[in-house]
Amino acid sequence: MSASDFPIDHNPELKTWARIIPSSEPGQGHIERPGGFDNRVWQNRQRAPEPFELDLVAALEAVFAEGATALDEVVAGLNARHSQDRQGQPWSEASFLQEMAVLGQ
Repeated sequence: MSASDFPIDHNPELKTWARIIPSSEPGQGHIERPGGFDNRVWQNRQRAPEPFELDLVAALEAVFAEGATALDEVVAGLNARHSQDRQGQPWSEASFLQEMAVLGQ
C-alpha cells in the first residue's frame, strides 16, 4: 500500500487522551502495539496540517540541519529565513514557545 491508497491525510476518529500523566505500568498508554503494523504518519493526526505549519516544519528542518540546538539559535535561524509567526511578526522566544505549546496539543 502507498499513501495514495488512502483518501484522507489525517485520522478524524483519533481520540483525545484523557490522561495527561503517562502510565507508570509497562505497556500501558500506547495507541497500538509498537511494531505490530505499518503505522501511517497521518493516523496520529486529528486534522491535516495547515500551510503555515508545513512552512514552519520546512524552516525548522533547515535550522536544525545547520546545527541549531538552543532556543535562541532556533529563533534566530527562523528569522534569518524570514519565517514569521501566525501574526506575521518575526519570531521571538516567547512566540515560538507559545506556538510549540499549541502544536503539541
